[in-house]
Amino acid sequence: MRPKAAPAKGRRSEGTQGQRERSTKAEPSRDLGAGVERPLDAEDVALASLEAQIRAKEAQADLASTGQDAVVPIRLSGAVIARLEAEAKRSRITPSELIRRAIMQYLK
Repeated sequence: MRPKAAPAKGRRSEGTQGQRERSTKAEPSRDLGAGVERPLDAEDVALASLEAQIRAKEAQADLASTGQDAVVPIRLSGAVIARLEAEAKRSRITPSELIRRAIMQYLK
């Protein structure tokens, strides 16, 4: 019995003249340098699209309250409070709703 690492003896161990190259032979990789970006493939595009969708959904979830509303105290001068209450009364909404709408519009 011969060791597995030993080359086989016979006609096949010698190179044949008409030997074909394998079709699955890997091409040597070319180093294009650090400044050259590789082209995007379908997987890159799909992942980028998925990440964009996830970020958009997270942003919407942050703006739309899914749980109980939180209380955020703010300090306003008397003049601002008077204007706030007058505008809320004119719009027929609460001052809190007016502030919520103003903040949502500002954050868009």
